[in-house]
Amino acid sequence: MKISNHIFNLLHEHDCVIIPGFGAFVSRNISAKISVDKTKIFPPNKEISFNKNLVKNDGLLINNISLIENISYELAEKKLINWVSKSQKRIEKNRYFEIKNIGSISLENSKYIFTPNQNSIFLKESFGLNSIDSSEVLREKPSTNNSYLKYAAIFIVFLALTGIFSKNYIDSINKFNEESYAQANAEIEQKIQKATFSIKTSLPIVKLPIKKQYGNFHIIAGSFRLEENSAKKINQLKNKGFIEARKVGVNKFGLFQVAFNSYDTVDDARLALAEIRLDEDINAWLLIKN
Repeated sequence: MKISNHIFNLLHEHDCVIIPGFGAFVSRNISAKISVDKTKIFPPNKEISFNKNLVKNDGLLINNISLIENISYELAEKKLINWVSKSQKRIEKNRYFEIKNIGSISLENSKYIFTPNQNSIFLKESFGLNSIDSSEVLREKPSTNNSYLKYAAIFIVFLALTGIFSKNYIDSINKFNEESYAQANAEIEQKIQKATFSIKTSLPIVKLPIKKQYGNFHIIAGSFRLEENSAKKINQLKNKGFIEARKVGVNKFGLFQVAFNSYDTVDDARLALAEIRLDEDINAWLLIKN
């Protein structure tokens, strides 16, 4: 599989895909929008940008290449390094480089200028939705018929007359309600004074289980075809002190993903990832999952 396909697929599930030594593609959700020439309406999507300064390897892309192509981490890393080298040479030579389905990078004044592909859909919820011609959207013209004004005036007069004739009736209803309310209150007070209550203080204590909330940033320890293997991995991690180790779902390839831990912020997750890769597993990687 081409490197561009790996990047394209990862952008559907992650907000940031780093290409070590090259840069990173960063995405953010955007609402439906109209093209610059106002001829097309595009569905909600993810807006893709390129950051040349994010070059430090976080393991996401290389792990994905290794997993999908069933090759070692080292071989996947070499393949990516080769792709980066060729891509940079093309940009230097042609001052332009296109990454299929993602966009193009041009070199202007020693700076990378990224232009995203407007036809690609990165937001899962928008799969199958195509752009439409804005001319197909019909705009209803405001009615110029003033006949409704005549009926509105008649209706207002009717309400006024109705209010005059019904005033006496409403007053009588209000008086009846007040008298009934006073009588009901008196009867209730009488019954309360005669009533005796037996209150039991030894009520049973009901304990409701509280489901623990986890963050959306997960440090992945491995992905497994068999669920029992993922359970074994969790036990191994807990025995090593990772007491929050757990399954974080099944990915699109049908593999059970096991995490060392989950975090509320990307900064905490990246810090933990660095420590885990240094002390425990160099192949650990960060999964962002809502």
